[in-house]
Amino acid sequence: MWYESDMARILCIEDSKEFQIYLTSVLREHTLVHVSTLGEATRAVDSGHLDFDLVLLDVSLPDGNGMRALPKLKEAFTGKQVPFIVVSADSDMLSKVAAFGVGADDYISKPPDSSELRARVEAKLRWVNSTPKNRTTLTFEDLLIDAEKISVEIVRPNTSNTPVDLTPLEFKLLKLLMGRPGQVFSREAIIERVWGVGRYITPRTIDAHISHIRNKIEDSRVRIETVLTEGYKLAKKNAP
Repeated sequence: MWYESDMARILCIEDSKEFQIYLTSVLREHTLVHVSTLGEATRAVDSGHLDFDLVLLDVSLPDGNGMRALPKLKEAFTGKQVPFIVVSADSDMLSKVAAFGVGADDYISKPPDSSELRARVEAKLRWVNSTPKNRTTLTFEDLLIDAEKISVEIVRPNTSNTPVDLTPLEFKLLKLLMGRPGQVFSREAIIERVWGVGRYITPRTIDAHISHIRNKIEDSRVRIETVLTEGYKLAKKNAP
């Protein structure tokens, strides 16, 4: 899981559509996956198709008590440090103590203040990011990124890999896309995570960098797709 120049993917287990909309609005810089029941949450985690970085868990759900299900849900993330934040209408101390007792990493009472919610989520993501990580490489199809060496290679079976010569900004941009293959990144998200918050970068500048990267990885099985009016995503090339 990467945070240096990447948005987080958050699993929200919450049955209130209104609160789902609120969460999406407050945490708009991240990708939120909403499910309404514990059953849906279990299937989302067990499928392995999505790699979650944090879980927001309601207590009162249509098919059970979220707090009681928390230990089992946490077991599904074996080998990963995924914070669980319980979000509940119960604000009494006993409920909070009970949540921490079953493994919750934080507890937020409903309705949460938007600033507090955002701050608590970001704090947990920073905590995960500050822990040591053994993974220093990202791979997608035949493309390999080494974050420590700041290098990119096209993997060639039975022969030497082909290095890809990227500028520092191109490397950061490709690493951002490589962290979430198939996820669409808006130009605003790219600017914030590659150039930094508050920088004024024109769409033409981003398009130019994308074009350069496309040319440099042309011989790989990977391509950067333009999603009209939305942004860019990394995808597997269609077979000829």
